[in-house]
Amino acid sequence: MLAEPIQIGKKIAPNRIVNQPMECNDADEIGNPTEQSLARYRKLAEGGAGIIFVEALTITRESRARKNQLGIYEKTARSLEKLIREMKAINSESLILMQITHSGRQSGASFSRVVSAYPTGEADVHVLATGEIDEIGNEFTRAAVIAKEVGADGIDFKHCHGYFCAELLRPANTRKDRFGGSFENRIRFFAETASKIKSAVGKSSFLLGVRFSFYEGIIGGFGAAGPEEVIEDLSEPLALARLVEKIGCDYINVSAGIPAITPEIVRPSKNYPEGVYRHFGWARAIKKILSIPVIGSGYSYLKEGNNDLKDADPKKRSFKHWAEKNLAEGTCDMVGLGRQSLADPLFAKKILSGRISEVNYCLTCGGCSILLRSQAQVGCVVYDEYYKKILKEVQKRKGI
Repeated sequence: MLAEPIQIGKKIAPNRIVNQPMECNDADEIGNPTEQSLARYRKLAEGGAGIIFVEALTITRESRARKNQLGIYEKTARSLEKLIREMKAINSESLILMQITHSGRQSGASFSRVVSAYPTGEADVHVLATGEIDEIGNEFTRAAVIAKEVGADGIDFKHCHGYFCAELLRPANTRKDRFGGSFENRIRFFAETASKIKSAVGKSSFLLGVRFSFYEGIIGGFGAAGPEEVIEDLSEPLALARLVEKIGCDYINVSAGIPAITPEIVRPSKNYPEGVYRHFGWARAIKKILSIPVIGSGYSYLKEGNNDLKDADPKKRSFKHWAEKNLAEGTCDMVGLGRQSLADPLFAKKILSGRISEVNYCLTCGGCSILLRSQAQVGCVVYDEYYKKILKEVQKRKGI
């Protein structure tokens, strides 16, 4: 089923493989893609995944997580148009979607303003006023319009991994205004802004979807029952999923965790290999109640079966086995790969053409995460000498 096309909204993805958004911190000082950025995306276009997500594009320079984060606003529109044009010149079939984001509390204090959706007890973190949150909603809407104008096939309205929109969803968000407290209030920003975006882009084939963390794994996090709870409770995530479909979004991209706080939930590794099964379960729970396409996560760890899952048969531990099994059984409609797309941007092309032995499999070494946390340019430190050299420089600087 990996090779089968799938309808998403009014568009068709040519296969079921998804390159998830992976921030690589290589924009210029304004937020434009550099030649390094363009080269990465040309390679991903050549790889031919059904959907290729352009990494989290900040809607504002004021609060951003990466010093050299790609941005989406008027100043970067022409360069983003060039990025899309070059990708589509290589591959006109894959859907190219832009993930748009505001970093909130995850913003870098050394180069931007750290803000929060709700009080944190930290004196140097600004708690956003109601009007400021309204304006952020307007900025998301403007960013969506730019994405359409520069030729993207759609957007991902980012609500995952601890960034601003994810903060608002949490039971820990006890704001006293219309954006906090009750579940109805905590989902209000998503509902209102998604409606604004749909109105602004008009009745067209432009896609709107959401990636959200089903369970964050922190006290008061999304997927817990209350501000002081941490035990997983599916009721609010499933209610949000229903709202995503009701509003008229075209897909849901399921993730979990917060990379800076609960990384093993986000990215299963040899320390917690069974985390992949949890990702499959979250995707299945949503798929059971929705008719729009569901993108699953957690697949990069699987490789060709060379992992720490406990099945005695390596073939039943592999990406190919679980991707086909989950698609066939209706656990999800598409399978997402993040770290694997850094290790081998041609992964989809190789898998779908039967060249499995040629795949550079992600070793889940965590080197790309070290680069990201260090505000360095990000790429695969195993297969790419350029990023291997950057990692050595980072390690030397940090005395590792």
